Amino acid sequence: MKIDKIIKKKALPSFCTSNIEVIKSILFFCHNKKLPCLIECTSNQVNQHGGYTNKTPKKFIKEIFNLSKKIKFNSKKLFLGGDHLGPLPWKKKNKTIAIKNSISLINDYLKQNFCKIHVDTSIKCRDDKYIDSDIIFERTSDILNNPSIKKKIKDKFLIVGTEVPLSGSGDDKKIVKTNKKQIETEVFKFKQILDKLSLKNKSFGLVIEPGMKYMHFSITKPNFSDFSNKKNISKKNKFVYEAHSTDYQPEKILKQLVKNNFKFLKVGPELTYNYSKSLFFMENVEKKNKLKSSKIKKVIFSSMLKNPKYWKSYYETKNPKLLLNSKLDRMRYYFDTKPVINSIKNLKKNINLLHEKNIVYLMNTSEKKEFLNFKKDKLSNFDVIKLIFISKTLKRYFGACKHKLN
Repeated sequence: MKIDKIIKKKALPSFCTSNIEVIKSILFFCHNKKLPCLIECTSNQVNQHGGYTNKTPKKFIKEIFNLSKKIKFNSKKLFLGGDHLGPLPWKKKNKTIAIKNSISLINDYLKQNFCKIHVDTSIKCRDDKYIDSDIIFERTSDILNNPSIKKKIKDKFLIVGTEVPLSGSGDDKKIVKTNKKQIETEVFKFKQILDKLSLKNKSFGLVIEPGMKYMHFSITKPNFSDFSNKKNISKKNKFVYEAHSTDYQPEKILKQLVKNNFKFLKVGPELTYNYSKSLFFMENVEKKNKLKSSKIKKVIFSSMLKNPKYWKSYYETKNPKLLLNSKLDRMRYYFDTKPVINSIKNLKKNINLLHEKNIVYLMNTSEKKEFLNFKKDKLSNFDVIKLIFISKTLKRYFGACKHKLN
């Protein structure tokens, strides 16, 4: 099965995460509900140098395939994509080095047979005085016309676009929606690139800004009242839209995106945000059952204070309420640190030793029902609780993308 075939009738949630515990839950949910599964990782998370997860594309894909084999997931329904592939991890270097690294990066993803490739050259490098759509598409063309990339790109689903929202959201600038003229210009330029690649009639995806974002404790919803012309451009030119930073949007808005030919809905921080909420719930279960605490909240917070690199440009304060509860979820950068890994190990051990009756009394009625349902699949207490929290997001997205949830 190809992605192109699925998006002819439905849309696809794109789960942008490299967190293995979250991916486990996504894979199990999709397997359980017989759903297709698209998982994407960004160039910052996974690249030829390891990224912040210390994983190369080869290592990342191997981990996912190992997990999918364990649960006998249908490999024909598993799709892997690379997000923001381009100069992003090397934006502090000169453009020559950044583009050279971008070519190597995309080659690595293609070698591992990632089927969906988002080429993002909208990043300003150290020696760029400015960046505009001409520079962006020139760089995109240079990358795609690289001999080894050109050879492998033909059967991949390509995503491009200069109106790429800030990765991970959190930009406090006013939202500027992509206008009709910009879309027409970008489509024309990208079609020229495809012609050079001998891919004249190839379908592709375009990232545009429909007018949404999320901040610490709020979300901005898009307005589709003036979108019909933009939808018509995509239908007429045989391309689809991709929506970034859709996290926390209500299902009603996600459905409107799909209705307007957004065939890929990207969600990332919301997944790890819900995962962290499941960990905090389990810490409360430890406390209520008078177990030796894993102190997960305290450990994450102290890890963030010790190395503020991943949150200092997003948060103006060291307030634990903000660091541990913001929708921007900068916590996700600390789940792979040794103290947090050890704390989660202790938490897992404690929770899995408990009888289910010592857990479910702290849940509401629907959570209790889900817990007992998932336990039938012989999952551990830890995995069930994690799944309950993460599946809140999964249900909303698959529902909006017109997939039946059995």
